[in-house]
Amino acid sequence: MQNPRHRSSITAETIDFSAFEKLWQQYGSLWEWDNPFITPPWLKAWHRVFGGGREPLLTVVSNSGNPIGIAPLMTDGATARIIGSADLCDSGDVVVAPHEEHRFFSKLWDFLELRQINRLVLEPVRPDSIVYSIARAAERSERWRCTITPLSQSLEMELPGSWQEYLDRLSSKQRHEVRRKLRRLHESGEVVMSKIGGAEQIDAAMKQFIELFRLSRKDKAAFMNNERERFFRLLAAELDAAGMLRLQEITINNVSAAIVFCIEHANCLYLYNNGYNPEYRATSIGLLSKVLSIRAAIEAQLATYDFLGGIERYKYQLGGAEITLYSCVFECVS
Repeated sequence: MQNPRHRSSITAETIDFSAFEKLWQQYGSLWEWDNPFITPPWLKAWHRVFGGGREPLLTVVSNSGNPIGIAPLMTDGATARIIGSADLCDSGDVVVAPHEEHRFFSKLWDFLELRQINRLVLEPVRPDSIVYSIARAAERSERWRCTITPLSQSLEMELPGSWQEYLDRLSSKQRHEVRRKLRRLHESGEVVMSKIGGAEQIDAAMKQFIELFRLSRKDKAAFMNNERERFFRLLAAELDAAGMLRLQEITINNVSAAIVFCIEHANCLYLYNNGYNPEYRATSIGLLSKVLSIRAAIEAQLATYDFLGGIERYKYQLGGAEITLYSCVFECVS
């Protein structure tokens, strides 16, 4: 007979953002915490700006007092969902210790039922996410049944070892176009690409980024309202403090022509957004700012470049491959 002192005890509890950050620091390299959109810097920034009226439900599941996973949720009545919004967060997931997925979700269902939550909306999620793997198994579950629906597309690419290898992978037409446009850019004046670091420099650069973002296109100007501007500024500060922000500025003759807002996490560079000066539109600076960020990622020897959501043509032209994102809606049926 098993000694009662050695029996596992699976528990679930909610924590605040401070405890959430401590878990990230302790388990970030041990668990599959590869998604930047479920890290404390990201979730804290989003909830601080947009979380009004929605209770955070940062749920930790533990085995005999040792955490085995966390679901970064928020509640809206009897529905729980991943903290974030589709307009700003490209994908979501839960974070679970290796081989603990089923035990984690079994306890999470118990916890949600006790709180009279009968619906769990997890979207968008990647096909390689923990949520998606559990969702597939739960499509015919007799307890929490899941409906999986294709939602949108994202694009990413594995990075080669050198810039020349990258160019060689492009079609002959696109390789010619990239080289031609880069040559024209450098003919337009002195071109410098620099990484921006330090709190004061980042604050000034974000002011410039917001301005360029709004100038780039009318739809971007409409998107960047005061609330989203506050989010972008706060997010940049949080990511910088965590060492994840990659803010890259391109100047032409000492004038800011474009700024690219990227995130580096788990050996991947994520292209989150960019803004450019329309006075330099003839140099293709909007496209080339992204091309130069790809080159920077290759030079940094990163493994992956993620264009994130959307099926803009340039992503395919620059080597992106499609990944389908899904909506996974779990409903309690027991």
